[in-house]
Amino acid sequence: MYRGISGESMMKVLVTGTNSGLGSWLAKQFKNCDKFVRGNSVSDYIQKDMAPDGSGYSFTRYDYIIHCAGSVQHSNWSNVKPDLFEDNVFLTRDLISIPHKKFVFISSIDEAKNSPYGVTKRLSEIIVEELCDDYLILRPSALLGKEMKKNTFQKIVAGEDIALTKNTLMNYILYEDILDSINSNHTGTKVLRSNDNITIEEVVDIFGHKLEFGDIHYEVEHVDSDINTNKTSKDNIRIYKEKYAKR
Repeated sequence: MYRGISGESMMKVLVTGTNSGLGSWLAKQFKNCDKFVRGNSVSDYIQKDMAPDGSGYSFTRYDYIIHCAGSVQHSNWSNVKPDLFEDNVFLTRDLISIPHKKFVFISSIDEAKNSPYGVTKRLSEIIVEELCDDYLILRPSALLGKEMKKNTFQKIVAGEDIALTKNTLMNYILYEDILDSINSNHTGTKVLRSNDNITIEEVVDIFGHKLEFGDIHYEVEHVDSDINTNKTSKDNIRIYKEKYAKR
């Protein structure tokens, strides 16, 4: 367990997206945590408790709702499906109706990009800003952690060919950086990224693989971090490699 709210046994927390990835890892860091996964109903988490004197009902409140769930399967507007907005926008709105003290939304550093994913993240941010009294919106760069979903980074770790160009520019932080930011009681909207960027070719070199690159080019948004992690992307990759990469 970490310092801050994750070490408080009395804190009641709800984490979404706990089947895999960041949500799964975060849920394990809290002593008193409920999990929200695809297929659950928001109404199941709105609990009524009888007042001790029998005078009526009160709602059980979560101290924190940490919203990690979302779809990342749509890269361009030509293949957008309706469930993208259901998963990435309407779910955010519905979760806010669950009684809570603070709402933490895991957005993306790519929220400014004119892509389906970026637009839905920005729409969710607006909903949080308008409907929540106390909130933290985190805009992290690419995330590294123990229970990562299969992605380009995982293919590199496995020595598999990738679709991205060798000069694709990335920025990496760790799951632990997300938790540290929540524990530090930040509020408002915060960009969270490491102190520098790294090319995909440099990432491949760290793992010592020979693989084929593709022709899809990506560059991480060039914005300053609001939260200083005091680490570079290369630092974070080496930490991940030491802790989690199979030898």
